[in-house]
Amino acid sequence: GGVAEDDISPGSSSPHLTRRHRSSQGSKRTWNHKVFVPPSAQAPRDLFLRDGIFHAPHASRVCSHALTEPELRMLSKTLGYMPRVVQLNADTTTRKRIQERVAELDDALRKHVQDICDRFHSSNVTQYRTRLGQWCVWMGRMFHLGVIREVLPQVVFFLTFTIGLQFYAHRYNWDFKWTAVSQDTVYYPALTLSFLLSFRASACMARYSTGCECIFKMEKHLREMAFDVVAGLSLDQAQKGAAVDEEEQALKQKYFKHEFRRLIQVVFVCAVRDLNDSAQGEDDTEDEVASRMRFSLTDVEHAAVHVTHSNAGHVLRVYMVAAWLQELVNGAQEAGLFDDRHVADKAAKHLCYFKDAWIKARDVAYSGMPDSIIDLVWLLTCAINFVLPWEYVTVCRWWTWLPSLFASTSFFGIIQIAKNLENPFGVDEDDIPVWEVAAHLDEEVALILFYSALDEVGGENLYRGLSAQDHINVAF
Repeated sequence: GGVAEDDISPGSSSPHLTRRHRSSQGSKRTWNHKVFVPPSAQAPRDLFLRDGIFHAPHASRVCSHALTEPELRMLSKTLGYMPRVVQLNADTTTRKRIQERVAELDDALRKHVQDICDRFHSSNVTQYRTRLGQWCVWMGRMFHLGVIREVLPQVVFFLTFTIGLQFYAHRYNWDFKWTAVSQDTVYYPALTLSFLLSFRASACMARYSTGCECIFKMEKHLREMAFDVVAGLSLDQAQKGAAVDEEEQALKQKYFKHEFRRLIQVVFVCAVRDLNDSAQGEDDTEDEVASRMRFSLTDVEHAAVHVTHSNAGHVLRVYMVAAWLQELVNGAQEAGLFDDRHVADKAAKHLCYFKDAWIKARDVAYSGMPDSIIDLVWLLTCAINFVLPWEYVTVCRWWTWLPSLFASTSFFGIIQIAKNLENPFGVDEDDIPVWEVAAHLDEEVALILFYSALDEVGGENLYRGLSAQDHINVAF
């Protein structure tokens, strides 16, 4: 709205940035109808199309859109180019479009909250479960292979080796001079290896605990920020005594709420995607995994998040999206949408805590034990599992496979558990389900937006009347 289709074509550009100026009527900002980017940092749209970043037919959309699965999958792809920027005039045509957009977002929010409430209602219905069903669930958990499935090749190999050794020892009448009957030197390296594996598993469990703590701190600070910001919105613009258009202020407030919810989801998903991509390296995330964390971006925002990525060692993406969110709150503060003049400061404080928790989680995600040490531990484990059956074959004979099975499963199982816990971020079964945290955060923000007025209903009506406050009753 406010810009012709030809003005935003990929070929239109100018060597100078626009200058912002104020009209003589006050603080209204006006812009000219052209696209401006620095010529040295220009990114033609053909580049984005060639690399598969965009899948939309035009770059002229001024509203956000939900990213497709291929677009979500390739969020880790970097281009390092400045996207084209479009600035629009808020004329009468645009105003009608804004009203339609706000009505559309209101309907979507109302439907989302209704779905949440319906799910709450269905979960409160008591479901009868028979003893047989409970027993089947318990058996399913008991026989869930988990880590054993991942170490099964090593276990099968050493089990086969031990069974072959049993037949070889039987051929020589179970008599070997280096078995446990003659000496017990294998116990000392086995004990040392056990301590090494225990220390490594303990350190990896601490890293996993740190990752969980950081993720939930990130969610906590964004949730508290959402409540402080939304609860600070003015309920009655007429009480301000200012000559403002109440309808326009209400429209700004509604649009602000939806943009605030969207950007909170964007900053959280960008942060956790950068953490998850540490386990993917340069590979693209699978569509099924990427679709678990859906969010919406405008075309310019979508291009901006592809400038760089944490895989390149940069943290610009999360700081940039956090700056968008902070600028949105600051703009609402300047527009007089809040009763409290310190809402922007509170939001900045929560965002600072959020970024601190994300940086701490990033330290866990992008650091780890050197591969040379891990390979050495794996080599020592293989050596112990080769030697141990020779020690026990004279004593256990045909049952030598049993202690060998226990030893190989334990040693390689601990190695695999430590490997899974070392980086708690990713898409494996043992990783933190950040997509569930993202969905829960979006539900929290949606409920806060929909029921934010309830923070004003506390107190008995007698006391509210004594304090010159309105009486509040439940409507039936």
